Amino acid sequence: MTRKEREMEQRREEMLKAAKELFLKKGYDALTIKEIAEKAEFSRLTIYSYFKSKIDILIPIIIRGFREDTENYIKNTKDCKSNYEKLKMYGRSQCLFFKKNPGFHLLIVQFRKHSLNKEKISKRNLLLLQESNKNSEEHFSKIIKEGIKNKEFRKDLNIKVSQQYFFKSIFAIVHPFVFNDKLDLSELDLEMEYLLRAFITRNFENKLNKKGD
Repeated sequence: MTRKEREMEQRREEMLKAAKELFLKKGYDALTIKEIAEKAEFSRLTIYSYFKSKIDILIPIIIRGFREDTENYIKNTKDCKSNYEKLKMYGRSQCLFFKKNPGFHLLIVQFRKHSLNKEKISKRNLLLLQESNKNSEEHFSKIIKEGIKNKEFRKDLNIKVSQQYFFKSIFAIVHPFVFNDKLDLSELDLEMEYLLRAFITRNFENKLNKKGD
């Protein structure tokens, strides 16, 4: 990387740092490019020379959050003895991550809404987004496939549909816990167990019931 390229990356990081602070404080809709420029101490024209739009600025911030969340999740699943436990742990991991990062949960809602407009996203960030999605899909595909192989999960599961169902459901389950001052992880775990009943085999369910007796 040349000196000029390093300087450009440093400016880009300064913009992202300022934008992240403002996004978490004000949310997506209320924030303007002008405010990001003023916070980062650059002109609006300079901001637009690095990013195509406001959603283009948000994407690398969201992806870094996803990366941090995934790294924490992988650490937390090292002692899990089954693939069922790994999926169950994801709900707890997500909830604790959002508790630690207030405002990030709502940013994801806006991100999902506005990231559909590909024309406002730079090629660089589209590639980052595709890579992030691919890594997440591969990780959870491996868990589900191993669960099927070990006869924890039903062999008729469609991997792709199962992933989509799992992620959509997780977001809905975790949401109320994030905004509840009294966090009850045991209740969250119970809801995760009910969600995963759609995945597990009858024999594995019987084993779980015996453990609970």
